Amino acid sequence: MAPAPLPLVTAQLDAALHGGKLAPHGTWPEDFTHSRVKSPPRRADSVGTIPETSGLAGDEGAPPKERVDSSPKGGLLTVKDPGWRAWVALGKPRLAGISVLTTLVAYATARPGARPGEALLLLAGTTCAAAGALSLNQWSEREADALMWRTRARPLPAGDVAPGPALVFSVVLSLAGIALLAFGVNATTALLAAATIVVYGFAYTPLKRHTRWATEIGAFSGALPALMGNAAAADLGAAPGLVLAVLLWFWQMPHFFALGWRHRADYRAAGFRLLPAVDPDGARTGAWSAFYAAALLGASLVPWALGALGPVYGICAALGGAAFLRAAWRFAFRSADRDGAATRLFSMSLVYLPAMMVALVIDQCLWR
Repeated sequence: MAPAPLPLVTAQLDAALHGGKLAPHGTWPEDFTHSRVKSPPRRADSVGTIPETSGLAGDEGAPPKERVDSSPKGGLLTVKDPGWRAWVALGKPRLAGISVLTTLVAYATARPGARPGEALLLLAGTTCAAAGALSLNQWSEREADALMWRTRARPLPAGDVAPGPALVFSVVLSLAGIALLAFGVNATTALLAAATIVVYGFAYTPLKRHTRWATEIGAFSGALPALMGNAAAADLGAAPGLVLAVLLWFWQMPHFFALGWRHRADYRAAGFRLLPAVDPDGARTGAWSAFYAAALLGASLVPWALGALGPVYGICAALGGAAFLRAAWRFAFRSADRDGAATRLFSMSLVYLPAMMVALVIDQCLWR
């Protein structure tokens, strides 16, 4: 048998010294970064205080940093000089990017004339508000993140950023985003941004421990950025933005249910009560995914049928929605390959959403 690679040997020795649990030989946690070795944090006796699509470590390729094990419990590492990548990762840039893109697409399709200054302020304010909300989520769930393989490399459980500065960072970013939108765009956009932060940070995040309906509640925070784009364009009732908000709400359930099923063991270990964590065989998770995918297909075709949007959007909604529903249907009814079907549904969700955004933009350019 070939000897274990040096990083794995180091991780095993460190875990043995700190009482951590080891993955089997040759198995690497999903978010393990080869630029440094992290010892798996020990499980706490009780967990302190979703939907996320990535576990960014945030410092791939960074030089090693001096670390001191000074945590009172959990074996967490404290870093003397956290790099800028850790602060960027705290704001979950990929998730924040989805919110920013949604807002800009709604804004661009609702306002015919370009206003670069207003658009830049909208971009900056939305980026700050989204990153602030996501940072607050990481601060709230730092102990739960330390219990899950998918998230234990995040800045807080990894010790890259201390909890106090992380909380200040999230509050300052959130307030800066709201202020930029209030004074640079308009009050309605700022209020919608504040509502997004409240729903995500103070409703969805704590409810994950108490109800399987947390995903549906949290989905409103994912849909509100589309309305922010409409509000910024001074046209809250613009059809493309309204349609995008509805699509985003329905889209999030199959997307996060598929992701959650793949990581159900992590969610259970962290004490989350999300649907994939409380569903023993995936039948309910798959059925609800198919239900929401079917509702998404139906809802997406209504604006086309009513003449509010043109044929480019309509064709994309019909074909894309049918493919998305097919993937969700297989997740629901292919019990022998539930994990594989969940992976394919998740991949399809990542194709569907940007395709619909592109279709909305093209449709408005051609048929406005």
